[in-house]
Amino acid sequence: MIKAAVCSTLIRATAIVAVATMASIAHAEPAWPGKTLTLVVPYTAGGTNDTLGRTLGDILRKEYGTATIIENKPGAGGSVGADAVARAKPDGATLLLASTSPLTIFPNLVKTAYDPMKDFIPVASVAVGPVGILATKALPVRTFPELVEQAKKQPGKITFGIPGLGSVAHIGMAALNKQAGIDMLQVPYRGGSQAVSDGLGGQVDLLVVNTDIVLPHVTAGTLTPLAVMAPKRLAAWPDVPTMAELNLPDIRYFSNFSLFAPAGVSPEILKSMQEVLAKAMASPQYREMLEQKTMQPGTGIGDEFAQQVRKDYENNKRIIRESKITVQ
Repeated sequence: MIKAAVCSTLIRATAIVAVATMASIAHAEPAWPGKTLTLVVPYTAGGTNDTLGRTLGDILRKEYGTATIIENKPGAGGSVGADAVARAKPDGATLLLASTSPLTIFPNLVKTAYDPMKDFIPVASVAVGPVGILATKALPVRTFPELVEQAKKQPGKITFGIPGLGSVAHIGMAALNKQAGIDMLQVPYRGGSQAVSDGLGGQVDLLVVNTDIVLPHVTAGTLTPLAVMAPKRLAAWPDVPTMAELNLPDIRYFSNFSLFAPAGVSPEILKSMQEVLAKAMASPQYREMLEQKTMQPGTGIGDEFAQQVRKDYENNKRIIRESKITVQ
């Protein structure tokens, strides 16, 4: 009887140790990210996406020993890289790191090889690149209400420079024209730098560009920020209101840098992915990088972010159709 009791006790103790060991291993080795992770960036090298990818990769390497590869696949408004991820093996080892535009804007302008709402799983928004509306020396206004008043007095006369056709600035200003009941004329450029150069020369009345490239010019007093389309005010411009604060809450247009997985990724991997990313984005290293690059934290993760993507897709579709926007 004593021997039996001892054996039983030993068996239970062994089982407890085994379970505890398995739990410890499971905690130390999550289902994701694994040994190698490829982040496909659908733009040329050296941009914001690369910075975000390198920072996340460095954190994953330190925490989990993961080797992260940044693979740049530019072309066709980001659709070349997006299509590559849509066709990738759904094991969590290949993700798309891009603004939401290749899923929420571009497919509403041209036919893409992928279905943006079916071929991807929105994983997380990792950073916001705010977009600002700024007056150049060609337009003597100091506030957004003054801009609207001037635009109503001079329909079709005020011009705004944007980084390109089909950009968030393009769609955002089309929505603003409609909601504010004004008519301002777009001047598309091939990138934000060219737009800023002409804006500083007074060749356009307004600039609608990512705020990071105009911060020095605002500090110098050569450009006047009137509003930001971001979710919240910029730390650098504490007195410049958001569109929501100007009673235009639907004008939320910014570079929403995000991660997308190919459809078919298992719930276990997806859950682990979101938990690991949430931890990485909360780290001091990541937050310091956002501050240095004058970016804001992401807008959501998991289901919350997926709902945002679907809503943005439908809103952009409506605006593009109503405003008859094309990229030809």
